[in-house]
Amino acid sequence: MRRRFLLAALAVALLLALAPLVLGVTLRRREDNPVLRGHRLATRAGCLACHQPPGDEIPNPGSRWGSVPRFGGGNAFMYVDDRQQIAEFIREGAKRSWRENPEVRLRLARQAIRMPAYQASLSGGEIADLTAWVAAMEGMDLPGGAAAQVGRELARRQGCTSCHGVEGAGGTPNPGALGGFVPGFAGSNFADLVTDEREFREWVESGTSRRVGRSAVARWFWRRQRLRMPAFRGRLSAAELGQLWAWVQAVREPQQPRPPQ
Repeated sequence: MRRRFLLAALAVALLLALAPLVLGVTLRRREDNPVLRGHRLATRAGCLACHQPPGDEIPNPGSRWGSVPRFGGGNAFMYVDDRQQIAEFIREGAKRSWRENPEVRLRLARQAIRMPAYQASLSGGEIADLTAWVAAMEGMDLPGGAAAQVGRELARRQGCTSCHGVEGAGGTPNPGALGGFVPGFAGSNFADLVTDEREFREWVESGTSRRVGRSAVARWFWRRQRLRMPAFRGRLSAAELGQLWAWVQAVREPQQPRPPQ
């Protein structure tokens, strides 16, 4: 009898110990989206070493502008016109019009740093994810109408994307938080936290939600997490809150399906 009690207690303790791990894995999967996957892949594939290095741009003698383009500052618009050309750079190391121009090919051969071609090492889906991340970083062909575009710039000025990720993709680490990260707007977790515009405005104005706060589990994680949602009441107008909501709705537009692996 005593042995069975000890075994049962051990099983319960093991389940309690594993629960946070299982929950964290589940929430991270639900948070997944093309921009977030693209950023993780850019880190693994070495893209950030050249395109998002610490400090200034990397010099590239012999190249057209003398440096490697740094993502996030609009530099990509000097090289590409649309997402298709971004994907061409990733697959082949240069867009098609450059590869078909003998003078440009000669210039590319002379420059110190060459963009590698990833066609042999990345799947079609991975190239699509990298393309989505670069486009989000550069603000290229982003969804939403005029209100969403204003809300997007407002979110950047207010620092929202610093925690919620580029284009609201999420993924910023937050030790102690539920899942271990700051939730974004593109993944499935957002629908559990925000049911409608009213609750979204409540989150922004007060930094919390009364509905979610009724959960003892949520309150326990809120007390432990390192990064906390700030309260913007009195700092943003009703119109600005509406613009932020329009941007979030645009971020949450159905994602394009990934090409076959």
